[in-house]
Amino acid sequence: MEKEKRSFSYRVVKGYFRYIINGLYYRKFYSIDTQNIPEDGTPVLMVSNHQFCLNDALGVLLSVNDRKMHFIARANAFDIHPLFAKFMLWAGVLPAFRMMHEGEDALDNNKNTFHLTEQNLLDGRSILLYPEAGHQTRHWLGTFAYGYTRMAFEAAEKTGFEKEIFILPSCNHYSYYFGMRNDMLIRFGTPISIKPWYELYKTKPRTAWREVNQLVRQQIRSMMLDIQDLEHYDDIDFLRQSQFGKDFARSLGKDPDVLPEKLEADKELVARLADKQVQYDDVRELREAMAAHGLTDRQFRHRPWPIGKLLLLTLMLPLAILGVWPALPTWFISEHFSNRMEDRMFQGSFLLAIFCLVMLPLSTLITLLAEWPFIGAWALLHAAALPILCVFEWNWFQFLQKAIAELRYRRYGAAIRPLRERVFQRIKDLIIL
Repeated sequence: MEKEKRSFSYRVVKGYFRYIINGLYYRKFYSIDTQNIPEDGTPVLMVSNHQFCLNDALGVLLSVNDRKMHFIARANAFDIHPLFAKFMLWAGVLPAFRMMHEGEDALDNNKNTFHLTEQNLLDGRSILLYPEAGHQTRHWLGTFAYGYTRMAFEAAEKTGFEKEIFILPSCNHYSYYFGMRNDMLIRFGTPISIKPWYELYKTKPRTAWREVNQLVRQQIRSMMLDIQDLEHYDDIDFLRQSQFGKDFARSLGKDPDVLPEKLEADKELVARLADKQVQYDDVRELREAMAAHGLTDRQFRHRPWPIGKLLLLTLMLPLAILGVWPALPTWFISEHFSNRMEDRMFQGSFLLAIFCLVMLPLSTLITLLAEWPFIGAWALLHAAALPILCVFEWNWFQFLQKAIAELRYRRYGAAIRPLRERVFQRIKDLIIL
């Protein structure tokens, strides 16, 4: 099968995203088991859990180095702006229309998307889609629609079932959803050939869809963090993110500061909590008490030295003032508007898109035009430093917030600490083997 050629402009844009996302936006980015991706030219339909909108797809895009990826995305994303719609089509994104968003009449438009996707598969392309048909709001796996299995089997049917089609399960995971300088993980599972189901599909297509879907979903669920106890989700998430979760990871021989290892420990923690049917009343009490005083578990894990931190912040203030441009319009104003979104899971995508596609290029251009008449070539140096200044400004601001939180800890921490120790000890006694 002939490999799809990637244009120079495509490679340049992808390299730009790689620099911004891997180098600046995330603290660490992990691509795991990429050797499981079939050779370019093999018809591959990648499917994944969907946690964080645009960020999920970009993570896969940057994990796959030897081919152009094709995507299926929600159709209303194409309504943002005509130029953005053209960019998405150029990048290999096709629209999927859904009844709950575009209405029943728009569903006929999916026929063209299905046809193009099936043809891409037969041409040996790699397509990514999310069978949950929408992002989740937390670390859990939703129900899969059968559209992707239908596309795979219909593509094989067009060749008289002579071509072998593969479905590649994958998953994404984040150390924290919101803001920047967090960690992201993309993991690829074992490719599933649908060829063994060809004969079943000829007589019972829905049964073939269901059996393949079950295997795909089981693989994805085994790779990701799937917290099904939604009633107590916030309490479970608090435990795994706290010092208790870190200590639990270490008890399993895992490094809690390495996201892939922390993910495996979190999966085991969630399984044990479910097995023991833990009661969460006091966990909720602790979580709400800390939130009421603006505290996180971090203040209890480290001996607070707010005076020293405030002194360090003061010494770095001149550089922080320099970093106000372009961090203020790029991150903080953008974050202000994104925080007003009804769906918080769009915030990361909004910030990332604004940062990569609008504010950083625009601020670079403005810097060059404004400074070149006065300082000449030195303007190039300042413009090149803008991304680094953005990251510094973000870290400085986060450091300031932590120092303020530690001042609050001095006032309220002593009253909360006994409850925290009692809760953690009770959970430990229940689940530590």
